[in-house]
Amino acid sequence: MTYTKPLPKIRPYTKEFWEAAKRGELLIQHCDDCNRNIFYPRAVCPRCKGKNVRYIKTSGRGRLFSFSLVEKGAPPDFKEDVPYVICLVDLDEKVRIGSMLVGYDDYWALKPGMEVEVVFHPVTEEISLPKFKPVGSEFVFPEQNQSEEGT
Repeated sequence: MTYTKPLPKIRPYTKEFWEAAKRGELLIQHCDDCNRNIFYPRAVCPRCKGKNVRYIKTSGRGRLFSFSLVEKGAPPDFKEDVPYVICLVDLDEKVRIGSMLVGYDDYWALKPGMEVEVVFHPVTEEISLPKFKPVGSEFVFPEQNQSEEGT
């Protein structure tokens, strides 16, 4: 199956992020000038405009800050996924990341503050998208399950 949804553009300052995601690691940036963590990847620090920005590995864990069930009005490329949950996650490293929530059994059981962890959805040879699942959820993306069954 070919992935047909929009993909991120890999830029010189995001290449390390996407390479790490492909390895199953979630990176964020840290500004050595103002000593703050940064997400999403940028060429300079958005707070102090410093250029001493480097990547650091995260725990991949955090808590749901907010979430919403998309049942109607999804963008055309995502209509086949309805219903799905978009979310904001506060990582343990004190940055907020927007993503999709997967691996939940009951939307109505989701709560702000719920512990989540990153999982990586391999959508192309170059790109694995970070998504989140409730801690303890045993979730595998359908195409990963098919490839494991075929080996």
